[in-house]
Parts: sequence; C-alpha cells; structure tokens
Amino acid sequence: MSRNDFISLSDVYPDIKIQADYSTEENFTGQIVPGYKAMKAMLANVPAKALSEVQKDARSRGLCLKIFDGYRPVKAVKFFLEWSNLPEENPELKEIYYPKYSRIELFQNGFLSEKSSHSRGCTVDLTLIDDVLGTELDMGSRFDYFDSISHTDSPLISTHQMQNRLLLKSLMEAHGFKNYSKEWWHYTYRPEPYPDQTFDFDIE
Repeated sequence: MSRNDFISLSDVYPDIKIQADYSTEENFTGQIVPGYKAMKAMLANVPAKALSEVQKDARSRGLCLKIFDGYRPVKAVKFFLEWSNLPEENPELKEIYYPKYSRIELFQNGFLSEKSSHSRGCTVDLTLIDDVLGTELDMGSRFDYFDSISHTDSPLISTHQMQNRLLLKSLMEAHGFKNYSKEWWHYTYRPEPYPDQTFDFDIE
C-alpha cells in the first residue's frame, strides 16, 4: 500500500463536513500538530468508500457527517507523546479537554496511544450534524474531551444524548466500522485492510 491508496474524504463525498482541528491551534495541545498541513481528512481507499455510504445513510435522515480526524501521520502520534511528557503550561486548555487527568495519564487511561490505528488509515473521529441547521447533534461531550463521560455507554449523559450516540454507532456499524468504547467519536473499519502498516506522509 502507498500514499496513492489514500483518499481525501471531501473528494469521495463533497458534502461531508471537515473540521480538522489538528491542522489548527484549536485542539488539546494548543498547537498545529506536525503532519497536518491542510484542513483535510484522509482515509485508506476501502474505509473511505465505506464512509461515503455512511454519509448517504445519514443524508437520508436529514443528517450529515462531520469529520474531526482520519489518517494521522506517525509524526503526529510521536508529537502527542512528546507533548504528554512536558510540564503543564496551559490550564485553560486542560480545563476544556482533560480536567481530571495529567497529560501522561491520557496515555495511561487509553485516550491517547503510542501507536494509533489512525496511522494505518482505517480510523476516523466524527460526529453527526443536522443537515438543515448545521449544528452538531448533542453527544453529551465535545470531541477530544478526555473523561469517562465520553465513554460511548457512559451513564452520565441524558437519554437524548445516548440516542444520538447510538444513532451514530448504528450508522457506522452498518458499514463495517467498530467503535472504541472510551471515545464515542472514534471508529475503526474492520477488517483493517492494512493492519500491519503505518504511514507518515503529511496531509496537504
């Protein structure tokens, strides 16, 4: 598999909304993450095409996918690890994204990983938005909010919020994606087309 086997999700389905926070400073690190040089989200060919089918199902319900992250370069994963070992210097961001944990505890508690399925081009972080209003469905916590309330089956959220999470889950599972239980937004296509290979090219 090569870089040419990756697809920009906007090319597969132009109506998919892309909010690639790691290409901006609007993320839990407060920095543009290495490897993210454009407001794009990419996946390997097979998962990308499967996600386009999810989008079609969502649109039939008056909804639309919003993508936060797809393929993640290895250099970005290494950056997160290096960031976690630095002293806390931004209490405002900590309060927004990980108020109950230290940086290194994000790895210890499974919110971040030294090796990411994102780097294999098969994992996507996403939510649903109302196609008319353009607003995200209420999922009970924001993307990259590292806390138990973000666990997909968290008892800390309302019935309505749980219904929204389960709707996303059902749409994704119908097309081969499996949820990571600690993050309602995190889905991996199964079986992974290239389970033993990671990539480090920039998103640009």
